[in-house]
Amino acid sequence: MIDWHWASLKYAKIAAVASLVALGIGWALVEGRLLPCLIPRADIDALAEAVMREHPEDPEGWAFGEEHAAWVRGEAVEQGRWRRVRRRIRARLREGEARVSPSPRGRGEA
Repeated sequence: MIDWHWASLKYAKIAAVASLVALGIGWALVEGRLLPCLIPRADIDALAEAVMREHPEDPEGWAFGEEHAAWVRGEAVEQGRWRRVRRRIRARLREGEARVSPSPRGRGEA
């Protein structure tokens, strides 16, 4: 009878530790992925525009530096914000490259 109680206590401890680990992982995912998605796109676009205006030589590199600095400080939401800004800058730069210098294949040439 005593062995049964010790075994159930052992499994209760394992369940408690596993649930704490799952809670930590879940919170990290919420902070790092979900909360940055709740930032309005207009705010991301405005921030990307400001970065591109203030740092025309390498806006994507500057945004990456801010993302890395937020990671070092342990600010997951801020890191996610700068990740979105960096991706938006990259998309805008690619759109600009496509408009400025289209590939020869895009003009019907092979």
